[in-house]
This record gives sequence, structure tokens and C-alpha cells, in this order.
Amino acid sequence: MKKSILCLAFFIAIIMMAFVPKDKGKPADASFSVKEIDKSVAKITDSLYAGKYEVTNLLYRYWGFDLIKDNKTDMIKIYLPDSLNWRDKLAYNEPFVTYYFRHPAYDNYPVVNVTYEAAVKYCAWLTDKYNADSKRHFKKVLFRLPTQKEWENAATGATEDLLLYPWGNRLFQNGKFMCNFRQYGDESIKIDTITKKLVVDYAFPSNNIGWIEDGADITCPVSSYSPNNYGLYNVCGNVAEMVKEKGTACGGSWKSTGGDVTLKSRMHYTKSAVDLGFRYFMQIIEK
Repeated sequence: MKKSILCLAFFIAIIMMAFVPKDKGKPADASFSVKEIDKSVAKITDSLYAGKYEVTNLLYRYWGFDLIKDNKTDMIKIYLPDSLNWRDKLAYNEPFVTYYFRHPAYDNYPVVNVTYEAAVKYCAWLTDKYNADSKRHFKKVLFRLPTQKEWENAATGATEDLLLYPWGNRLFQNGKFMCNFRQYGDESIKIDTITKKLVVDYAFPSNNIGWIEDGADITCPVSSYSPNNYGLYNVCGNVAEMVKEKGTACGGSWKSTGGDVTLKSRMHYTKSAVDLGFRYFMQIIEK
């Protein structure tokens, strides 16, 4: 019993550290604005809007602040990202364990290491938050994860051509990479002389042209690169995005190779991960 209380206190302390106001004269949730939420979505159909960006660390932390404020401590374990996922024997990611989720430098990076259940409950919290605000644009909405079909329709960006990516069929265009993915050049590709199959030597990451200005060690800010025709950013790459069908994420991530960040790419997961996030969709219930 004593151990449980200590663990709970530790979890609460972590969340409170994430909400230390930069301006001591303002509450920690002062910058949350339903008007900004309205601006954060793009129209897909008359009754369905999609988030322009993947949900950020900052926007996700507002939910945590409300859980503390409303004394919903039973939800904290679901809410907290599993930051220990950053630990990797092959890479020095230890600073991300401590800083990625709560440091202001990563406010506009996509939240990762959250479970499917947390993403669903976050959408439910955002629904209640939005519908209770008198400054909202729509009378009643429902925030939720999209179905795979809805996600693909939105990610395609209203293009009629059968393309690998929203912008075309090449990852490198106009002298730059078009999304955040795991880049490997010719020096990393070998042929297995027995199976005659191409294999990638992961010990040699690419130093292709554009790597410095267009690549990222991990995730990148959610407004990076160019949006699709609907105005949605990073539908391919950055983080694979959870959809309504549990265990499936779309679009690939910063850990995926170029052939795995297409509009048709699907990643299967069983738990939270450093390359897994989500994007909310907003269904209009009543205008």
C-alpha cells in the first residue's frame, strides 16, 4: 500500500513538472484555446475534419494538467507516456528519456510512447473540452481516431492519381527530402549472392545530399516539410499514426525506410513506441 502511494506521488510529480508555467503570473493551461483547435483542423468533407498536425507533446500535456486539476488520479497511469522506450542499446537516447516529453524544446514535436487507450481517451477529453467552450465554432463535435480508410483519404490530399506519396512517387524532389524517414544510400545496399535479394547494411546510414538540412535524428516538429493538398503535415514519415483499428498505424515513421512511408504503409504494434503517435479527426455532430 505504501509503495503504491509513493508511486502515485511520483507520477503526479512528473506531470506537475511538465506544467510549470513559463510566466508565473499565468496558469499552466493559459495558452490552451478552442479557437486554436478550430484552426488546427482541415476540412475533408462537410462532416469530417482532420488535424493538420500530429498531436504534440504540449497539446497532449494539457490533458494531464486537467487530470491533476480535476483530481482524476486514476487516469494518470493511462495518460503517462512510457519514456523508457527511448532506451536503445544501439543509440544514445538517454536524454530523450528525461526531456523529450516535458522539455519546452520539444513542445511542438509529436507525442510518442502513448498507448492506443491513451489516444482514445485523449480524444474523448478533447471532445468534452471543446463542446464545453462557449467560443467554439461548431455546436457539437466528436474528436476521434480515423478509420484506415478515412486516414488514407485524408492523407492522399484529394489527388486522383495513384501515387506513393501525397506529392508524387519520389522521396527526393527539388533538391530536398520530402518527409522524415530513415535514409539509406547506395553504400548501404548489398545483394545477397545466394538469395539474390537486396539487403540493407544498417551500420552505414546515408549521407546523401540533403541529409543535413532535411533529415532528423528522431522525430521533427509537426509543422516540418510541406503539407498535402488538404493542408495536412507529415502524413508520411515522422511518426506512424494510430487509427481506429487497434494495432494498426499508417504512414510510417522516422524509423521507417523510404518504401515504408507511403500512403499505403501500415505498421503493426502491440504497445507504445518511440515512432508511434496519432492525429485526431473531428466529426461534426451539430453545426
